Amino acid sequence: MSRPTVLAAGGVLWRRDSANPEVALVHRPEYDDWSLPKGKAKVGEHLLVTALREVSEETGYRPRIGPYLTTVRYPITSRGRAANKIAAYWSMRCIGGSFRASREVDEMRWLPLDEAAGRLSSALDRVVLAAFGRIRRDTEPLLLVRHGATVSSQPRFKRRPESQRLNRSGRDKAACLVPVLAGLGITELLSADLPACVDMLAPFAATTGMTVRREAQLTPGGFAGNENEVADRVRQDASCSQALVVCGGQRVITGLVGALVHGSDVLPPPETRVKKGGWWLLHHRDGAVSAYERHGPAD
Repeated sequence: MSRPTVLAAGGVLWRRDSANPEVALVHRPEYDDWSLPKGKAKVGEHLLVTALREVSEETGYRPRIGPYLTTVRYPITSRGRAANKIAAYWSMRCIGGSFRASREVDEMRWLPLDEAAGRLSSALDRVVLAAFGRIRRDTEPLLLVRHGATVSSQPRFKRRPESQRLNRSGRDKAACLVPVLAGLGITELLSADLPACVDMLAPFAATTGMTVRREAQLTPGGFAGNENEVADRVRQDASCSQALVVCGGQRVITGLVGALVHGSDVLPPPETRVKKGGWWLLHHRDGAVSAYERHGPAD
């Protein structure tokens, strides 16, 4: 019989200078150890949201998601049974708040990287911290979202993008995207001038009062033959924005990923396709991509 899997997520929360940051360590009285903040995922919760929630709950500070760091795996006992725990970690910039002690965490300390490595009780946490030490931290996020599933009254062979709206599943994916966009600190919404793409960003726009900017060149017809020009415009928009999200169809999103990563310091992904409602998260500085990660849709 295979062991059950427990999913968890957390982060290396940091503050002050990105080149010489202080990171947050928490003390757990139940285990009498010093660790990085993390916790179990709720049913159906996207791990990015789990990471944000758990770091905030354990430290009292407000985190902003940065580049993905690593995933660690180790055996545990869950409900009296042997299980495998899988915990994913992200870099997180502290944007405010203050520590609040709880039953799970009774103390927190901000420490330089070398002191933090010596204080951590777990060797796996030191692996995560080492990954944090290797990444570029002075980046901003650029999210490239593929719209969710659509519905159309027309036969499949006659369906046109401009006639399609999100179906119930697509609308659910759009609603679940809201906490992800909030955690990334999205400040600008850019969409293909198509109903399904605008619908994908509409729940977050309604929550924040932002306006979804529509762009004809992000439609399949507008993008074809203009890939490099459109990618340059997106790169420029991202450079001028604190955190930009772009929504389009499969061909546009995969084309943008390839064009934006091309010429950067990272190797391009071997596969750029993404599921409906999923996204690529690119981390860049002035449009130059230094890290990227692909995510399935939020449930």
